[in-house]
Amino acid sequence: MTAALEGTRILDMAWLGPGPFCSTLLGDLGAEVIKIYEARPERRGGPVMFIFSNLPDFPGWRNCKTMGLDLKAEEGRGIFYDLARTADVVMEGFRPGVMKRLGVDYDTIKKVNPRIVYASLTGYGQEGPYRDVVGHDINYLSIGGLLGMTGLPGGPPVIPGTVLADFAAGGMSAAVGILAALTARGRTGKGQYVDVSLTDAVVELTSLQIIPYLIMGIVPKRGETMLTGEWPWYNVYETKDGKYISIGALEPWFYANLCQLLGREDFIEHQYAEGEKREEIFRYFRETFLTKNRDEWVEILRRKDTCVAPVYSVDELVSDPQLIARGMITEVDHPTLGRIKQVGSMMKLSESPFQVRNWSQRFGQHTEEILTGLGYSKEDIDRLREIEVIG
Repeated sequence: MTAALEGTRILDMAWLGPGPFCSTLLGDLGAEVIKIYEARPERRGGPVMFIFSNLPDFPGWRNCKTMGLDLKAEEGRGIFYDLARTADVVMEGFRPGVMKRLGVDYDTIKKVNPRIVYASLTGYGQEGPYRDVVGHDINYLSIGGLLGMTGLPGGPPVIPGTVLADFAAGGMSAAVGILAALTARGRTGKGQYVDVSLTDAVVELTSLQIIPYLIMGIVPKRGETMLTGEWPWYNVYETKDGKYISIGALEPWFYANLCQLLGREDFIEHQYAEGEKREEIFRYFRETFLTKNRDEWVEILRRKDTCVAPVYSVDELVSDPQLIARGMITEVDHPTLGRIKQVGSMMKLSESPFQVRNWSQRFGQHTEEILTGLGYSKEDIDRLREIEVIG
């Protein structure tokens, strides 16, 4: 079967967080991803992915090729221009202005290839007073309002269990923006610039809390909104074995089923009760769920539709039959390790299923292959490597 993005070449220079996540999504869809690093990344520790260079089954290595290239050298820039002529997409994750200083910014590259889609992934975007401010996931979650909304009532903000700004917000929005620009190019024949701000993306993720304030002036309080812990029927409870279950009985019929299974049909008419009645329901739920183990409660509460799920740790989720059935925990072939487990692709396309086509196992592994494809001779490549223009 033909992969959805087969024939699409992406030059990836977005080394951190959202960049590898985005390029892995696009690579899993069939794009040819060429990750371009410094010619000698080990000299200053290199990108974060360098830390994982001794982990050949790291997902960031799959469905990509790697090459080392010194963009500060004139010949290095020349090689990049040659690559850009053959590419559909350029991704970069440097501070605003860095690519212009290197001579590989969008305005320069579009002269080389007017069809190029050029995506810049930064914390705060290309404009505004924060454009040059450094930051990481936790900072973008802070400015975007999501961190301030996460946690228990009266308690401090709680850092989420994964990098939401990098992956769910920035990486996903970059992928959508790139795919939209490629679709537009199919109509117009022209590429365009995609400006991705991780903070912008977090704000959009937080819009469910922002919109009530914009419309009605309501300032949501941490842990005190319908979907963040305000009500007993949409909450997390500890069980007898020290584990947890989540209850999401939002609709009245699900809540009624929950009350029936817990032996308290008298609670049904009080779903939105406040004050002492709500606290009574909270207390009963907390005390009751402590009487049985987590998996016992899941089995009991799934006898009817109640919207219940076990709260998993990572070592538990990898064995969940639903995730295995959906291919989210899958086994693939690795060139040196044999069969290995991987997180699969969340995108299920009927005619273009997910597959691992190739692996990179070290930085610069495909430099010679890529340059040969551009017409460089063995002598040229040896000379460029000798003077450390390539790696």
